[in-house]
Amino acid sequence: MKRLIEEDFPLKEVSEESVREKNIRHGHISTMHIWWARRPLAASRATTFAALVPAPQNRDELRKKLEFVAELSKWENSQNPRLMETARKEIRDSFEGKAPKVLDCFAGGGAIPLEALRLGCEAHALELNPVAIIILKAVLEYPQKFQKKRISTTGLSFKGNFSTLTEDVKKWGNWVLGEAEEEMGKFYPPDPDGSIPVGHIWARTIRCQNPSCNVEIPLMRQLWLARKENRKIALKIMPDKENKQVNFRVVSGKEIDFDPSQGTTKKATVLCPICGAGMDDKVVRKEAREGRMNQRLVALVLYNLKEKRKLYRIANKRDKEVFEQAEKYLKNKIENWKWDFNPTPDEALPKERVKGFSGFRVLLYGISNWGDLFNSRQKLALITFIEKVRLAYEKMLAEGVVGEYAKTMATYLALVVSRASDFETNLCRWHPQWEFIPNTFARQALPMSWDYAELNLFSPILTGTFESMLRQITRVLNEVTKTNDSPAIVTQSSATSLHYPDDFFNAVITDPPYYDNIAYGDLSDFFYVFLKRTIGDLYPEIFATPLTPKSLEIIQDPARGKDATFFENMLTKALHEIHRVLKPEGIAIIVFAYKSTEAWETVINSLVKAGLILTASWPIHTEMKARLVAQETAALASSVYMVCRKRSGAKTAYFNEIRDEIASRIKEKLTQF
Repeated sequence: MKRLIEEDFPLKEVSEESVREKNIRHGHISTMHIWWARRPLAASRATTFAALVPAPQNRDELRKKLEFVAELSKWENSQNPRLMETARKEIRDSFEGKAPKVLDCFAGGGAIPLEALRLGCEAHALELNPVAIIILKAVLEYPQKFQKKRISTTGLSFKGNFSTLTEDVKKWGNWVLGEAEEEMGKFYPPDPDGSIPVGHIWARTIRCQNPSCNVEIPLMRQLWLARKENRKIALKIMPDKENKQVNFRVVSGKEIDFDPSQGTTKKATVLCPICGAGMDDKVVRKEAREGRMNQRLVALVLYNLKEKRKLYRIANKRDKEVFEQAEKYLKNKIENWKWDFNPTPDEALPKERVKGFSGFRVLLYGISNWGDLFNSRQKLALITFIEKVRLAYEKMLAEGVVGEYAKTMATYLALVVSRASDFETNLCRWHPQWEFIPNTFARQALPMSWDYAELNLFSPILTGTFESMLRQITRVLNEVTKTNDSPAIVTQSSATSLHYPDDFFNAVITDPPYYDNIAYGDLSDFFYVFLKRTIGDLYPEIFATPLTPKSLEIIQDPARGKDATFFENMLTKALHEIHRVLKPEGIAIIVFAYKSTEAWETVINSLVKAGLILTASWPIHTEMKARLVAQETAALASSVYMVCRKRSGAKTAYFNEIRDEIASRIKEKLTQF
């Protein structure tokens, strides 16, 4: 039976919804936790539905069906009871009243299996990466399993008044926040007027290489603090040649008689504000690698609660003393740590990345382990939250909460800490246009940052705080609990060795890795080291390795000996497995988004070797034009959804025999597009 997606598809409408979705934050699963190269929910929902329902026989019915798919793809309709039930019924009717089995064997952040679940399918999500597995459980398994059940000391019950999973996560999240703030609040003391420090602006420093100068130079890429149409505030460099010091002053309005977009450093080259001597990138890297790069607290971002506005001032002696106290407290906390592991992430960064960098430019500057990405107060804040989440779990059990439910709530709290860590590194920069601190992974990389902004995780404003991350995660919980009463089946395994029997799935819809586009394992280690410390003992089978497993990761990675041949062989194995577990009449959709001709040749070769034949393909526009990754990689703005079937009874022909047929088909599809 020919499926709708093999006949036609509302490309324009689904593309528009997919791009629009990139601006939706509240309740979107992307705010549960960061994951890279997620598929839009709109495209996932539309293509899954179109892959499971038959193609209408006449044009009028086809037109109506395409209009329905376009409506179905809209974000606001994902929770439309009438529309969603109509879609579920159509799918069930196509499979004799049963829920079709749908697999995503590269499930990543869970967009495809979530939409399969929402459409009433029996969804299976498979992933190798431990961080992705935790995200998948949080999105596809726990909400559906626990949201509608009352938790008691004796077990699960449907009777009586009950609190929801969302409410319980909020409750325990607020307990963790209160306990951590009680311990850590003294390291973010308010000013005498009551203004709260919400951010600290730091600069890394190196010594001027001019022997007669030798001043400590603060490395600042730019000097803006606020750069809005009606609000201009900047740091002004005040060279003190007599005392050989570089000082700063906060200026605004007409006092800004210089260009604040120019700091003391540009692309790893430095100009001394005192003597004017310059240093090239090689000198700067050498100083950093040999341990002669330090840091200096330059300024504070404050929030006045009465006036409800941000203020800026230069750091003073008291601010530096508070930080030194935090350093001493951290040392004492580590020495008296309750559990048998080092609370600070001392695991090594991927040294293989030194050759090709692959976005890990911090390695060039002597940053060698994950703990190096945090200053002492940032480490203290994060390990304090880790400690409080672990204590919350113990307290839940002591109060009689069922073990599996306590584990579930601890998992969400661990994800809050993990999400907050993304905003609490010494790579985060102050954003003067928005006057806030963007996260570390604004890009799929770890680039060096000369000046950085340290976030107060207890701040009453700014994104990235524990409270704001808790709020984002509970909003997602509210959304995903409405998908389906049955959880998805989440499995940690390699796509090259599926544990399912032959001819098991009605559809396999998946988005495999793109050649050398994203180093998922290396990037996710950032979160792995925190999740392992927070909930590793609750998931010993998932967090069994020091860092995420990478030997079976299907990417092209020359630094680890994974060339194009490795990628093609591994992808072919995965596609062979898809062929094996797919029912004879089943349909597979493989998503690919890469410009490289070689990459496409690899994918097509793998499909052919695996015994899959292409029956249709649809280029769905899924990315915003201005996204950062599009400026520097071979990622496409459109993701191509390749629709495949098992090859059966295929015949061989010479090109000349089918030339006219190919030309005719191309014209037909171009007209349709």
